[in-house]
Amino acid sequence: MDKKLYELVHLARKALKSCHYSRAEKLIKQFHLEALKSKDAEIIELATYALIECRRFHFLSVLHELERIDPIQSLRKELS
Repeated sequence: MDKKLYELVHLARKALKSCHYSRAEKLIKQFHLEALKSKDAEIIELATYALIECRRFHFLSVLHELERIDPIQSLRKELS
């Protein structure tokens, strides 16, 4: 794997750790495109798996936020 792919993985990992899921997804998509250009089946498989996992983490984060906000909004409706 060349330096550009390592850099993309590093930046995507950093974005995931700081919960910037949309930025991480863009970087992983770019990593996936670079993997397709390299035509290395193992790297393509890893990039595809990383993209799926990133989307799953983003979905779980949004779901967690919605579950947190929903009780607060229902209390506001009851009080008004």
